[in-house]
Amino acid sequence: MHAINMTLKKTALLVLAGALAFSCDRHRNMPGWDFMPDMIYSQAFETYTENPVFADSMTQRIPVYGTIPQDMAAFRYDVLPENRLLAGQTLLSPEQMAMKHVFEGKKLFTTFCANCHGESGKGDGYLVTSGKLPVKVGDLTEERLVTAARGDMFHVITVGSGLMGSYGAILSERDRWKIVEYVKVKIQGQELGARTLGGANPALSEPYEEFEARIAREFARTSGLGPVTSLQLGALNQSMVTEGAELFRAKCSSCHKPTKKYVGPAPVGILERRDPAWIMNMILNPEEMVSSDPVGKELLKRYLAPMANQNLTEDEARKIVEYFRTLEK
Repeated sequence: MHAINMTLKKTALLVLAGALAFSCDRHRNMPGWDFMPDMIYSQAFETYTENPVFADSMTQRIPVYGTIPQDMAAFRYDVLPENRLLAGQTLLSPEQMAMKHVFEGKKLFTTFCANCHGESGKGDGYLVTSGKLPVKVGDLTEERLVTAARGDMFHVITVGSGLMGSYGAILSERDRWKIVEYVKVKIQGQELGARTLGGANPALSEPYEEFEARIAREFARTSGLGPVTSLQLGALNQSMVTEGAELFRAKCSSCHKPTKKYVGPAPVGILERRDPAWIMNMILNPEEMVSSDPVGKELLKRYLAPMANQNLTEDEARKIVEYFRTLEK
């Protein structure tokens, strides 16, 4: 009996050894047997493999110029304040919003928005309170945002505004409208499913040059509100200009372009329009400037969003002002 058991064990070991031997291949990445060979050895060309069909040998192709995916509608409003206002005047959700959309919007808001804006929408999200995002985030309960049209908010989510990035490529059109409805109904306390377009903004209908001329005519040049009471510029300091240009690109260029109006006004010629100390305080103390300074309040009306506080030092702000001295149209 013992001999039979030993024979069976030896036979089993030989069978197992044979199976292992025949299932192996001299190429370690090419096993002899595959459970689903059609999935492992694709008959189609894989995305990053060479393709002899095309001259450049690339399998992954660039989409035909001017085309977009079937489920992605083109958005014809860019980031300029005038287009944000236009979106508020012309855009409505393609479907009637119901409470189920609000509940779905809350989930999306929690995932994509609450880290900055907070669960209550007051701009007190974790990234802000932890100091990881050292700028002020929009308070969705402020009057200017409560009274903003739904299309206005949809525009901001789609293309971004200032330091807030664009979510147009991340969220579908329907999901963006769900977030808008959640904010309007649950955070701002507005009527469910309201389909009200925004009105005109006289500040934006005024041409840029006329706006600046009116500000210069109607408001005295002051030092503004902040730590700087006066500033004598003196001779141009080229090293400060260089550092100021780098600071401007790093801290300001998402909203401002040197010589043309963008999300915010262009700094070219600003020293002819504003007192140097006012410019310093606008950089260092933008929250108080847009809420209490007469010129700052006019700028907020026109550009729709307050300037973000970049927490720069006075020395850094001074270098940016020095850079502004060199800008020419």
